[in-house]
Amino acid sequence: MTTDNIPVAEFVEESIELLQQMEEAILELDSRPGDRALVDQLFRGMHTIKGGAAVVMRPDLADYAHRLESLLDQVRGGQVSAGKTLISTLLEAIDCVGLFISGIPGGLAVDQTRVDASIQNVSALVESATHSPLEVQEAGESVSSALTPIASKKSQAYLVTLKFNPQMPEQGGDPLLLLKELAELGDCITVVHPGKLPDIAEFDASRLYVWWSIKLTTSLSQSQIEQTLLFFREGNELSVAPFDFTPKETDTVERAHQAQIAQAAAGTEDDVRSTPSGTSELTASVTGFKTMEPARIASGRESGDGTVGKSIRVSIDRLERLQNLIGETVINQSRLIQLCEEAERLDPTFAGALNEFVEENSRSVRDLQDEIQAVRMVQVDTVFSRLRRVVRDYSVESNKEIRLRIEGGETELDKTVTDQLHGPLLHLIRNAMDHGIESSEERRQAAKDPAGTIWLRAFHRGGHVMVEVQDDGKGMDVQRIRQKGLDRGLIEESEELSDQQLLQLVFRPGFTTTDEVTDVSGRGVGMDSVKRDIEALLGTIDILSEPGRGTTLRMRLPLTLAIIDGMIVRVGSLTFIVPLLAVVEAIRPKADDIRKMKRDNELVEIRGEFLPLVRLHRKLNIDCEFSDPADAVLLVLQHVDSKQCLMVDEIVDQRPVVIKNLDDNFVQVPGMTGASIMGDGKVSFILDVAAIAA
Repeated sequence: MTTDNIPVAEFVEESIELLQQMEEAILELDSRPGDRALVDQLFRGMHTIKGGAAVVMRPDLADYAHRLESLLDQVRGGQVSAGKTLISTLLEAIDCVGLFISGIPGGLAVDQTRVDASIQNVSALVESATHSPLEVQEAGESVSSALTPIASKKSQAYLVTLKFNPQMPEQGGDPLLLLKELAELGDCITVVHPGKLPDIAEFDASRLYVWWSIKLTTSLSQSQIEQTLLFFREGNELSVAPFDFTPKETDTVERAHQAQIAQAAAGTEDDVRSTPSGTSELTASVTGFKTMEPARIASGRESGDGTVGKSIRVSIDRLERLQNLIGETVINQSRLIQLCEEAERLDPTFAGALNEFVEENSRSVRDLQDEIQAVRMVQVDTVFSRLRRVVRDYSVESNKEIRLRIEGGETELDKTVTDQLHGPLLHLIRNAMDHGIESSEERRQAAKDPAGTIWLRAFHRGGHVMVEVQDDGKGMDVQRIRQKGLDRGLIEESEELSDQQLLQLVFRPGFTTTDEVTDVSGRGVGMDSVKRDIEALLGTIDILSEPGRGTTLRMRLPLTLAIIDGMIVRVGSLTFIVPLLAVVEAIRPKADDIRKMKRDNELVEIRGEFLPLVRLHRKLNIDCEFSDPADAVLLVLQHVDSKQCLMVDEIVDQRPVVIKNLDDNFVQVPGMTGASIMGDGKVSFILDVAAIAA
């Protein structure tokens, strides 16, 4: 096989996904050591990586994966128990496989010292099991760590069709590799079909003239079998379909293959010969065999239940380009609306027809926008589950027993948001483990469960997604926070602040209440960056804490960052965009509703409630049309639990706007979270509600 034909990118991409799934399975095995299905899943994943490594010509990775396969086989056979030592060994092994995989695209060498140490641990477990199975049983481990059979898994027969590119042998490929791999998945009966055999004078020994159909009886699902075919699909026609006819006698299998094929494609068959799998003898003796295309088998299956071939893999870059194109369409729609207003002045009849078209086009654009947003949505569990490993590793190193509970993992968020959420969540989880959860002894003395618990939750509320990190630790000492605030000059002795206001001090840069700095936390350089990261996502973060009961960090996040509903306002000659979700109401106050306070501060009385007044023109040092609030418009904005009145000259419009990141072209502008292009081609800034509230 030439290097150009090696599916390296596909192997790397699929292997990374497999490794993530395997890591989750290992962590599940840690809590359910008797679950045989998890071990089987790990074995299949490692087997797939081993096969792919051979295809992309990485014998070192294939050899390493083979060693892990041997260990997992011992676990599956009951010679090695699924205890803490095995879990740690497997997690380290997964990291090492990740090192191999991540280094493949750039040709980077793997950390051989780390791999050698991992091999030593794996070999020790395998050898111990070989000599004395009981030696690997860990002290205190319950009998339940022994694997139990999967009673619910019944064997099922599948028809696997392999039609390779005739040039495969010339390119260095070997179809027998895949046949051998399939033979390891279950009981195989293989039928070799002669294709278009040429005359002897034209016969080329380096070309492939035959194809195979295999009756595979296994407890695996169809998708799991297809994973085995994954790295052979490029340039070949391979398919898997349920085998409706499952005769027990081998001599009837040939007819069953024919019947299955005929049912799927209404084709005709000639002579075929069969040999059991596991033998190297594959024969084909009859020429002129009319075969059915594997693709037709697949299409026949699709028409049956409509579930096969309904999804494709699309790169995130292509989705980003599609999102940008839809963003441009939204901008063009704004331009069309503006043209309608101009047409109204020139030709009302034409404007009427144009308005009708624009209205219809607007619905199509909105549908298109909703569809692409749905495609970009991913479950937050993709972020949450990656934190299981963090909690497990810290728990082992610190000897603190900590459980991580995930709730609402199926809640969906835009992929852009979830990608940027991992960092803040990682910091909050580390803080909860290091400062929130007490030691087991402290928890016993406080009449608590010796094992601490951290909850990761996600749920919808009012057009936002709420994400919470809650622990049942010791909570935060508000008086200690107040004293630290006084020591650092952040507050004055005379200030009377509520507990909630004091808790907000932890988001100040460099603020920390602990005197002990660990390699996990304690330097006071994290919570301010967490707040900044969340606000960069147009979200908010709040903190609740109760002494002795624990702490909750609650984040409110938008569903997407690509397109938002915005209120367009004018101040002087400039227009700005306010995220609509932050706007509670718009009012025009009376003159006696405005109250003057110390240091030029102003309050607005709204139905008995006094809210701070923020004059946007003063905040941005720009000109305005109205200096008297009674002549202007006040937007009541809500940020977390606080409200402010934002004074603007006029509300211009309300429409979806496409967010353009300032960081791509400019330095970050204080008070602005981004920009958008309006229908007239001008740029308007999107206001940072959190900065206005500060």
